[in-house]
Amino acid sequence: MKLFICAISIFIISCTPLHDIYKIQSDRRIKKTEDLNFTGEKALTQWWYYDCVFEDGSVLVILFTPYKWWDETVNFPANKSLFYLSYMKTNGEVVTNQKTIDVSEIIYSNESIKSPYFEIIRTHEKQNRNYTVNFYLDSINGSVKIKGDEKAFSPFPRGSMSATITQLFKKNAKGLAYRYSAHVTEGIVQCKIELKKKVIELSGKTYHEQGWFTGRPDQMGDGWVWFHFVSKSMNVFGTAGKFFCLEKNGKCIIGGLEKKCSFSEMTYSGTQKNLLIGGKLIFNSKKLSFKVSPNGKISNTLISLPSVDTDQLWGTVLQESGIEYTSKKNVLNEAGVMFIETCIMSEGGNKINSNRPNKKK
Repeated sequence: MKLFICAISIFIISCTPLHDIYKIQSDRRIKKTEDLNFTGEKALTQWWYYDCVFEDGSVLVILFTPYKWWDETVNFPANKSLFYLSYMKTNGEVVTNQKTIDVSEIIYSNESIKSPYFEIIRTHEKQNRNYTVNFYLDSINGSVKIKGDEKAFSPFPRGSMSATITQLFKKNAKGLAYRYSAHVTEGIVQCKIELKKKVIELSGKTYHEQGWFTGRPDQMGDGWVWFHFVSKSMNVFGTAGKFFCLEKNGKCIIGGLEKKCSFSEMTYSGTQKNLLIGGKLIFNSKKLSFKVSPNGKISNTLISLPSVDTDQLWGTVLQESGIEYTSKKNVLNEAGVMFIETCIMSEGGNKINSNRPNKKK
């Protein structure tokens, strides 16, 4: 049966332009992958990620990993979970809090993920995806309420790749399965933050994705550069040289596998030479083209997860940018911001992950 489904999937993909995978995706099927993320076995490499761009220009990024991928002080991480939050004020100042939590303190259910320091709650209604993220950290507390009513997106037609299919694309991933989807491509967010005894109420746009990979992080490949650009009417996200999704006014224009979307004129951090802190994102086709260019301001670091292994790196910066979007109908120029995430992997630094327990909660 699995081979039959695999054959059908390959046939469907072969009949569909790779950059139009979104047209054949079942939203119901992708929702099922989220059910598995909440209630199924937790993978060695798994994450919940949110970014929010508020109307006042401030930004919030939230990351949760059931297993911490690596540690900044020792060669092997313990059995810990990681919750990471970064809030950039309107003046560019970044407030960052992270909590390393014993895996035994995390409680999973079909509706939520709970710990003493945060909660992720989902209350979906028909086509709407609703999330609440509450956080209780050392210097910042708050609540984020998210509503998404658009169809989810995945570079995989069914929102996942079985171990059989994964090994066709990833040379070190034999016998490993992979799920990855943007469950909220562009949603509405309402947020209340308490910082230094001051309550800040915010609203704006948000993005949310979940990933699940049964292998070590380095078995996903050598690393990646992921991006998310958002402006008044445009929303573009993906991994350079792999896939991307472009939406205009809430409608998906193109979404799927695409190698032509790439960075040029790249700038790297002086202290972490592999950390991309700026660049120009370009895509050209007969149907449309776009160019996302920095406006010259210094990028703000939102996530920085150092490792004792200098070949490992995971960081996210925010670049103030502008997009030039050209289609057969018009040319659009808008100012916005772009999140750029760099992840560099090292096999040696992650081998210890294979010894972690992977028991169903």
